[in-house]
Amino acid sequence: MKRKLFPILVLLATLSPLQALVEPEVEAWSQFVEVVNEELGVPGGEMLPYSVGQVGELASALASAPLSHFMEELEQRRGLKFRYFTPWHVKDRGELRLYIRGELEKEYPPEKVEKEEALLKALGLVPADFQVVPFLEDILTEQAAGIYDPERDQFFLVDMVSDLSFTERIKTAPMRLGNPISTIIVHELDHALGGQHFGLKAAFRELMKEATLDQQIAVMALVEGDATFVMLDHQHGRDPARAGQDTMIANSDVAVDLTLSLPMPGAEKFTKAPLFYQKSFLFPYLGGAEFISHLRLYGENWETVNRAYRELPTSTEQIFHPTRFLYSSRTAEIPDFSGLPSNFGPWVKVVDETGGEFLLRVFLEHYGVEDYKVAADGWNGDRIRVFRNKQDGALAFYWMIRWDSQEEAEEFFSTLDSHLPFVVEQEKEATILSLAFQPEQLKTLRSAVLE
Repeated sequence: MKRKLFPILVLLATLSPLQALVEPEVEAWSQFVEVVNEELGVPGGEMLPYSVGQVGELASALASAPLSHFMEELEQRRGLKFRYFTPWHVKDRGELRLYIRGELEKEYPPEKVEKEEALLKALGLVPADFQVVPFLEDILTEQAAGIYDPERDQFFLVDMVSDLSFTERIKTAPMRLGNPISTIIVHELDHALGGQHFGLKAAFRELMKEATLDQQIAVMALVEGDATFVMLDHQHGRDPARAGQDTMIANSDVAVDLTLSLPMPGAEKFTKAPLFYQKSFLFPYLGGAEFISHLRLYGENWETVNRAYRELPTSTEQIFHPTRFLYSSRTAEIPDFSGLPSNFGPWVKVVDETGGEFLLRVFLEHYGVEDYKVAADGWNGDRIRVFRNKQDGALAFYWMIRWDSQEEAEEFFSTLDSHLPFVVEQEKEATILSLAFQPEQLKTLRSAVLE
């Protein structure tokens, strides 16, 4: 579930990657200048950002003019200065689909597709015939309004008026950059601004090697919450000089639930998407913005947020409960599954994952647990292993969840009632959920993780 696309969706939602922030890359500028030169019919496509000369100045002016006042405003709101200009351009929906298709081909090799689909299908969160790549291509093409490309260090807006030439788009841009376009620009510029200051490209590359789903979503919430906070600050016309002091975001989970319940024009695919994807599209933005609000309120304004990029959140529990990120030194107790067999009778391991409080909430809500937020509170680590049957392809899973206390574990157990079509076992401060194993097999698995 590691994605590099960074779209912001029309409906205040997004499907986001972990890698939002990158270090400077001159290749992006070179590609941009080539497009400008081709459209204007002038030479100089080999120029770099700081080249001098008439053509270079012209290309730079054309590119930066519509954004200059947004960049200045964002510098005030965020308390950081741009170190260089981030190129931008416009794509129509057809170009957008081709771009997204190309990115998905790179980011979703067959092994990754199998793991993601197996996890969600085993938990019953998507239909048995669900295909993740076509789904993502369709929903992103339908809903994306702007995308920041971390590899090229530039962003683009999505324009349905495909018959405008590049030059005409540039010339008419100042007349078209009011709300909601201006909010999208501010959001994407915040990613670029952060990338110039925090240099997270290398850090994320290392993190992605071992990051769990839980930590990926937590870091996404930091990055997207930052951009959403300043976007909302801008959208409400708050004084940029006050650097976000007048903006406070609360009850984001209510906003997420409300958004999902509203009939949103032009968002047919989103409203019909599986709950897991609906929540994962919205949470990093709205939940992340609330997280940023708390870091600023209880810390040292933006300095506390800046520090969070150096000491990244490790779980979605910290996003749902920001004081645990700010003041708690506790480390979640992720169950050790090294003793679990990878081959177990007809069953073969497909993937190990940690879903965190986020996945637990979605899972409980999906199965009709009314107090799913309360039931998931007290999470202190989890691990899930998905198996596939070698004979018939059926899926099974073994999921251990650790809790802060035995009382929390018992409270969770009592809320489940008869909602879940799975085997549920209780063991002091742990709960075990499983599917498709026989009683004797469960005894073997239980002893492998508890002894």
